[in-house]
Amino acid sequence: MARFWITVFPLVRAELRTWQERAAAIPDPELREQALATIRSERLSAAGAALFAATLDRHEPGLVRALVAFQVTIDYLDTLSEQPTADPIGNGVQLHRALAEAIGREPGHPDYYARHHAREDGGYLAALVDACREGCSRLPSDGRIQAAAAREAERTAVQGMNHAPAPLREPALRRWAEQQGDAGDASWFELAAAGASSLAVLALIAAAAEPTTTTTSAEQVRAAYFPWIEALSTLLDSLVDRERDALTGEMSFIACYPSDATALMRMEQVAARAVAGARKLPRGERHVVLIAGMIAMHLSEPSAWAPATRPMTLALLRASGTAMAPILLPLMRVWRLLRSRGGETDARGVVPEAEREVCALAAGP
Repeated sequence: MARFWITVFPLVRAELRTWQERAAAIPDPELREQALATIRSERLSAAGAALFAATLDRHEPGLVRALVAFQVTIDYLDTLSEQPTADPIGNGVQLHRALAEAIGREPGHPDYYARHHAREDGGYLAALVDACREGCSRLPSDGRIQAAAAREAERTAVQGMNHAPAPLREPALRRWAEQQGDAGDASWFELAAAGASSLAVLALIAAAAEPTTTTTSAEQVRAAYFPWIEALSTLLDSLVDRERDALTGEMSFIACYPSDATALMRMEQVAARAVAGARKLPRGERHVVLIAGMIAMHLSEPSAWAPATRPMTLALLRASGTAMAPILLPLMRVWRLLRSRGGETDARGVVPEAEREVCALAAGP
């Protein structure tokens, strides 16, 4: 955490400022507002992606840039996929081709907006794709993670299906899940939850920064993250958003379980498998810390402690099998509390006092 706040976070801040400036120059007013709103609301998501850079003992040029660019891209595409369109599934899949391009070696830049009603973004999405690809190309083991990263980036197209109307959404997600060959005993919606996460690609980008990474170890990382670590990430998100999703009609992965009791039991299993898979990886303790941080970040949401959700929250903390999640939970609560205080913010919309206090807590005794 000290490495993140001292070394990585200032780079994240600079990258986000760059993309905010680029978004402000988008010609189409609708796309411009959506891009700016996404950056404002998803800063914590970008910072979370950059946590992978803190798992290295040294700085690698291009790593933070690639991680932030990929996460900003996936968050922007998620926002675009939420907009009404005549062909929601086709539009979502076409837009999400940008994620596979961001990991690929050769620029293709197909018409990502071919099925979208707005398209004049001034090259914003292509610039994000190029920034991720350029950042990855500077990493010493980029070539050795290519196959595994491309496989996982292709899966993220499922995220474009999640915002389709319910009658179209479930059949499309079921068909997608049937095409996945490494499902184990995961259900169709657990697979869809895993595919909608960016964690496997982020972990592989970070692995590319390690000179010792091999194609075998890259595949180990990929297999550990898909499906269980990634499924846990999206299921946690769905857990804390359960009431909101019920009101809006958005996809709720938690609601796909037949009962709360089944959901509780299965979430415990998913969390245990996620942590067990992480521990088997090279330098696995660092992956476990990231999972603990992910759990703490989601469970620090007030909605995670609502009466209907509290039993599952407590079960997940126990099932993680690591003391790190309970330790990090108060830190995440402080972060959220200080950010919600209002008061004076800097140009990034961040309360400077919050950053100072969280940095002090992160450094710890």
